[in-house]
Amino acid sequence: MRKKVCLIIMGLIMVSPFLLGQATSTSSKIIGKVTDENGNPLPGVTVTAESPKLVGISSTITDDKGIYRLLALQPGEYTLTFTLQGFNTVVRKDIVLHIDETLTVNITMTPGKIEEEITVTGMAPLIDVRSTTKGMTITRQMFEVLPRGRNFDTLVTAVPGVNNEPWLGGISVDGASAAENQVYIDGTDITRNDVGLPRIGAAFEFADEIQVVASGYNAEYGGALGGVINVVTRQGGNEYHGEVIAFYNSHWMRGIGRDTLRLNPYDTTKAEYVNYETGKNLEATVGKLRKDKY
Repeated sequence: MRKKVCLIIMGLIMVSPFLLGQATSTSSKIIGKVTDENGNPLPGVTVTAESPKLVGISSTITDDKGIYRLLALQPGEYTLTFTLQGFNTVVRKDIVLHIDETLTVNITMTPGKIEEEITVTGMAPLIDVRSTTKGMTITRQMFEVLPRGRNFDTLVTAVPGVNNEPWLGGISVDGASAAENQVYIDGTDITRNDVGLPRIGAAFEFADEIQVVASGYNAEYGGALGGVINVVTRQGGNEYHGEVIAFYNSHWMRGIGRDTLRLNPYDTTKAEYVNYETGKNLEATVGKLRKDKY
């Protein structure tokens, strides 16, 4: 019995650093206030959020001050519906929510005797006015048209202030070394404690959003002195879809390297062009060296 207890305690101690360092990929929120035409708060309004990135729907009811809060939402495009008996239903479309954002959507409802639905479209994009972070979010629509490699870290240099610095160990955010960064995939800290590089990768086919925060991040990212990189992978939702991905690579699909100018090792007073990939002029030089040696 004591042996089992000791093993459980040791397991908790080993896992605890990962739990403490874990963020959440569903930390985005939509809040707001619902009022009537005269500015009076409307309690009891049913607010529902729908999105292709959301399984089912998320709903809440406004309190006595007309305030509503939709918490733990996945990043994506949302449609909000506001319903209250005796008032016209209001639908707010095209609300784009990114990682760690808190958007404020205030709604005014008008009384109506017959059932009508007011759909609001074409409004200016919403901005998270509560955020003090400095950074950028790269959406799937953006990185699908940008040149990139296979892993997510090949595109983070598109963010201003982020560079790939070999002398600093890799990704540098505002001049900090790679060891000062924190990298998360779906809220899980994947940063190696020794060098600051991610333990695992995430191919772009499985990524949905990439967020790079240089400063102003929240307390849960306190271990970062450089930047915080958040990757949200694609997840299931209300829409049924799928795709088939295949890659093929062969030597004939690659070009031949350029010839290299060097000094002839047999006669250093002469220069020659050699190609280390095709062996052009290289075999003759090596053969001559061997013949001269023996």
